[in-house]
Amino acid sequence: MYQFGIFIQVVCAILATSILVYLFISGRRTKTTYSYMACIGLLLLWNLFEIPIELSRNASQEMIALKLKFIPVVYIGACWFYFCLNITHSKLVDNKALKIFMIFFPAICYSFLLTNEWHGLFFSEVVFKTKIKKGLVFWIHTAESYFFIFSGAVYLFVHMRKKAGKSLKYVVLLLMAVMIPLAANIFTIMEMVPGSTDITSQVFLLSFILFGIAVYQKKFLNLYPVAARHFIETMTDGIIILDRENFVVGINDAVNNLLPGLDLKIYETEQKIIDYLGENCDKGFNNEPVLLKDESGFLPEKRKIKIQEKVISIEVKTLADKYRNPSGKIIILEDFTEEQQLLDEIKKKNLLLTKANKRLTKSNYMLMDANKRLEKMSNTIEELAIMKERNRVGREVHDTVGHMLTLLIALAENAKLGLTDEQTNIKEALDKSIELSRQALNDIRNCLNDICKEPFEKVSLVDLMNHLMKTNYTPGTRVEVSISENLKELCAERMMAIYRICQESITNAIRHGNAKTVNIIIKNQMNTVRLYIFDDGIGCSNIVKGYGLTGMEERVAKLCGKISFGSDGEKGFNIIAELPVC
Repeated sequence: MYQFGIFIQVVCAILATSILVYLFISGRRTKTTYSYMACIGLLLLWNLFEIPIELSRNASQEMIALKLKFIPVVYIGACWFYFCLNITHSKLVDNKALKIFMIFFPAICYSFLLTNEWHGLFFSEVVFKTKIKKGLVFWIHTAESYFFIFSGAVYLFVHMRKKAGKSLKYVVLLLMAVMIPLAANIFTIMEMVPGSTDITSQVFLLSFILFGIAVYQKKFLNLYPVAARHFIETMTDGIIILDRENFVVGINDAVNNLLPGLDLKIYETEQKIIDYLGENCDKGFNNEPVLLKDESGFLPEKRKIKIQEKVISIEVKTLADKYRNPSGKIIILEDFTEEQQLLDEIKKKNLLLTKANKRLTKSNYMLMDANKRLEKMSNTIEELAIMKERNRVGREVHDTVGHMLTLLIALAENAKLGLTDEQTNIKEALDKSIELSRQALNDIRNCLNDICKEPFEKVSLVDLMNHLMKTNYTPGTRVEVSISENLKELCAERMMAIYRICQESITNAIRHGNAKTVNIIIKNQMNTVRLYIFDDGIGCSNIVKGYGLTGMEERVAKLCGKISFGSDGEKGFNIIAELPVC
C-alpha cells in the first residue's frame, strides 16, 4: 500500500515540477505568476517530503521526515494569501508589517517543531506509524494557516463578486477548488481519513492546477477585461487596455479595423503596438515618433497619426485602482479622418482669405498713395490759387497804396521846400514822415516781390531792435528794448515774427493807447524765446482783436508758439509771446 502512496507522491511532484518549468519558460513575469509558482513550489516540496515519511523505519526517521514536511506546510497558508492579494491587485500586497508577519510567524512555529524534543509543544507524542498527538503550537500554526487560507478565499470572493457580474458561477467554482483541499486537511487532522496518509498536498495540488487553468486559460481573474468587457465591446473607438506589466488584457474589434494588419491579441506585449506604429505611420503627416510613454515614464499628450489614408487620434491614459495607485494604461483610438478633411478644407480657405487680404492690403496702400498724390495736387492747386490771389492783391496794393505813398512823399518834400529856416521842428517832422513813408514803400515792394525775409537773414536781432527804436522814435513816445545776453541764434523766420509783433505793438500803443513808454523784453528760457511787451497807455476792459492782433496770432501759430494779450481795463496793455527754438 505504501508503494502506491509513494507513486502518487512522485506523480504529483513530477506534475508540479512540469508546471513550474512551463511557467518559468512561458509564463508572464508578474508578481501574480511568481506568487502562484511559490504555491506550486511549496506543494512540490510537500509531496516530495511525504516520501521520506512513507520510507521511514523508526520513530527517529519519521520525526526527521516530519520536520522536512512541515517546511512547506507552515508557509502554504501565507503563500496562498499573498497570491490572492496579488491577483486582485490589493493595496495590502505592499504592506511591510503584513509581509514580516507572514514570514516570521510561520518560522517561529517551525522553530518549535525543530526543538520539539525539549518541550513537546508542537507534537506532544509521536508513535511510529501509529499515532501523532498534536501540541499547542501545532494548533496555533494550524489556526494561522486556516486564517490565511480562509481570509484569502473571502478576500478573493468579495473582490471578484464586485467585478464578475454574470460570471459568478466561475467564482464559486474557484472558491470550491480552494475549500476542497482545506476540507481534506481538516479530515486528515481529525484522523477521519483511513490510514495515516496525508492527502492534503495531493488535493491542494490538483486544486491549484485547476485554479491555474481558470486563471491563465479562461482569463477569468484578469480584472481589466471583467471590468471593461461590456463597455469596450460597444465602443466605436478602438480600446486597448494594458496591465501594469504592459501586457494587453483588453481589446475590442474597432482596434484591428482602425489599425489594419496589427492583429493584436490578448496577452501580447505593448512593444507590438509600438513596432506597428513605427512601421506604418505616415512620416510626412507627423514626423515625431509615436510613444506610449516617454523616458521619464510620463504618458504623452493626445496626438494624431496617419495610417493608410486614415487619420487616427491616439490618446494614452493611466488606469488606477480605488486607492488611486497606477494599475495599467488604456489606449484610445479615434477615427479622425473626416474631421481632418474638414480641417484641411478650412486651412485652404484660410490661405485663400489670407491671399485675398494681402491683395486688399496692397490695394489699400495703392489707394493711400493715390490719396497722397491727390492731396499733394490739391495743395498745389491751393498754392496756385493763393499765389494768384496774392498777385492780384499785390497789384492792387502796388497800384493804390504804393501810388498814394509816392504822392505823400512828393507832397511832404514840396511842403518842406516852402518852410523857412526858423521852422526847424516842422522840417524835422516832415523829414521823419518822408523817411517812414519811403520805408513803408520799400517794405510793400519787398513783400510783393516775396523777399520779405531777406533783410532778416543778413542782420542780428539786436540790430533789428535798434532799427525799430530808431524808426519808431517820436517826441511823445519812448521805446525801450532789453535782450538777454545768452539768447540763442534765431532763424530769419522767427526774427521776422518778433520784429513784426514788436512793430505792430508800438503802432497800437501810439495809435490807440497814447502811450508814453513801450518796454520790450526778449528772454531765453529752456528751448523757447519769450517776448514781453508792456506800455503805459490807455487800457481796455474788452479786447477786440483786429487785423493787427489776429496777424500776431497767425504768425506765432505758424511757428507752433503761443501768444496772449492783457489789460487791467484802466491803464496799460501787455503782450506775452513764446516761440520754440529749434
